[in-house]
Amino acid sequence: MNTSNTPRYNIDTCAMLVEFNASVWTARKLDKSTTSEVVASKNAAAKDAARVNKHLLAGRTELDVITQAVNRARQYVYDNTAPWSDSGLRLLPNRNFMAFSAKMNEFDEEVAALVKSFVSIYPTLITAQAMALGDMFKRDDYPTANEIMTKFSFRVNYMPVPTSGDFRVDVGNEAQEELRRRLEDLNSERIDHAMADVRKRLGEHLKRMSDRLTTDYVAGEAKSRRFHDSLVDGALELCDMCKTLNFVNDVELEAARSSLERVLVGVDPQDLRKNEPLRQDTKKAVDAILDKFSF
Repeated sequence: MNTSNTPRYNIDTCAMLVEFNASVWTARKLDKSTTSEVVASKNAAAKDAARVNKHLLAGRTELDVITQAVNRARQYVYDNTAPWSDSGLRLLPNRNFMAFSAKMNEFDEEVAALVKSFVSIYPTLITAQAMALGDMFKRDDYPTANEIMTKFSFRVNYMPVPTSGDFRVDVGNEAQEELRRRLEDLNSERIDHAMADVRKRLGEHLKRMSDRLTTDYVAGEAKSRRFHDSLVDGALELCDMCKTLNFVNDVELEAARSSLERVLVGVDPQDLRKNEPLRQDTKKAVDAILDKFSF
């Protein structure tokens, strides 16, 4: 499937940029004293041969649930957008903005509630860690109650896709035209990259399906490979995503996506496990898509 030389499209009229940033306190601290002890006990000549980082909340899970919530938000952003720049900006279809924004607001509220709960018991957690860390415990390693809130953040920003028509700089007509051309080329390159990412996701899932739907024969006995329900459910979600993220109306991508959707609609993962003919037919259909579109 062609992944380059995408024709120029007015991407700014059908998509916007999303910037997502979130941070969570790591509760990690370099223990210089213990590091020195370890290096000395191992007779290491280099002082930086080892680093001992204390887990300030060892044995506790209150921070883990915040990290997990942020990771779910990050995965949602990845699943519903395409890459745009090395700085982390992602491309979001305009038609998906309301649903995307609502979901991100839900994540924001969830994380804020978890952080508030964490901060409320934070002083108690510090006291409990004196026993958990033993001689490694130092009260000064922990941020104050006022400081701890600044260790968490959750921000989502939306902005338009820059276009050459927005370029305003006093450098003379010839230089300005060159800068406009470069921006157009850069946008075209980024669109290519975004679409290649979408195609890659679809291709990788198709290959995973082909692998997991394979039946092995050991000593003449058929052995079906194991798979999770997400092999099918995730594929259908991916089909929806590919339709949403097909910014340039790529005909081949739409054909591959719709072909996979037709194969899987109404298919129960449990039936694929129990019904060998259905399993073989589904694998053949998946392999045919892979062959036809050269993923």
